[in-house]
Amino acid sequence: VWSIAMAQRSPFVTVTAIDWPKVLEVTRAMVARCGLAERYRYVAGDLGEVDFGSGYDVATLGHILHSEGLERSRELLRKTYEALAPGGTVVIGEFLVDADRRGPLQGLIFGVNMLVNTEKGNSFSFEEIREWLELTGFGNVGVVQAPAPSPLIFANKPFGV
Repeated sequence: VWSIAMAQRSPFVTVTAIDWPKVLEVTRAMVARCGLAERYRYVAGDLGEVDFGSGYDVATLGHILHSEGLERSRELLRKTYEALAPGGTVVIGEFLVDADRRGPLQGLIFGVNMLVNTEKGNSFSFEEIREWLELTGFGNVGVVQAPAPSPLIFANKPFGV
């Protein structure tokens, strides 16, 4: 969904969509409906196993980390870092909880949902995700409230790496 909005905004945007095969079926249909098919490439498979490629300016992780758990989320951030060009940006959408895990209610309830319905999923705090990003090598980590059910976390891969 996010990539469609970016591609509609600029004719220079090309997209590599990486997801499960069944999800990409829906993505292809939506992309075609929006008249953007010629600017998309699809990579089907498990995020932990597929080759992301390299040289990307922007990578979006839209509500993915919560289902992956700590270790797999950190590995996904590492793979994303390696796939970005120097100066590239990762944008992460997540239901966040406070560092002390006392709120907000939506993030806490979502965390319970992940604990019940996934092997290792959970809700994380901005502070946790910022630490993972910084340990991976990202800089300029920040969070922006968005007109959406969750904020957006931004971080940059430094130039010269």
